[in-house]
Amino acid sequence: MDKWKVAPSVALDGEARTHDGEDWIVREAEFQEAGAVAELVALAYGDVARRFDLHAGNCPTHPSLMTRERIERGMALGTTMLLAFDRGTLCGCVGLRQPVEGDSILERLAVAQACRRLGLGRTLVGRACSLAGRIGAGQVEIGIIAKQHELRQWYETLGFRAVRTARFESLPFEVLYLRKAVGAKAPG
Repeated sequence: MDKWKVAPSVALDGEARTHDGEDWIVREAEFQEAGAVAELVALAYGDVARRFDLHAGNCPTHPSLMTRERIERGMALGTTMLLAFDRGTLCGCVGLRQPVEGDSILERLAVAQACRRLGLGRTLVGRACSLAGRIGAGQVEIGIIAKQHELRQWYETLGFRAVRTARFESLPFEVLYLRKAVGAKAPG
């Protein structure tokens, strides 16, 4: 049994939460935490699945259908999962694949609904990009649903730029890929 709980899908008191960003505890996940990570990811992506009518019949690999086994498989293949906690509650996560030819892939950024709009997603992406640079990546790439324009705009505020779109027979939507330079290639 895990020592902590996953944040609820909605704020418990119905009111907006505030957070100064200093209290987030971010650390690497341990293999035995894969079940809680999968639960968080599935809950966090539920609204996206409903918005785009994604389900097991048309998109069986969508994060809203995440399983412990898929998280474990990714971790076994070298994906680092970063977890964010607030007072012992798991509030968010992000995965970072090991660099291949200088590029790392950012995946499964998930923030519990009760913890959204508090800067946690920005914190997690920043930590993942920093880690990518430290382990030798020159760029970080992420794929999103191309029609999710507000998400594209959010990633652009973090320094990501759209680089291409792609269609896959197994997905009922077009994928937009965004990239950001990190490490030695980062501007500044």
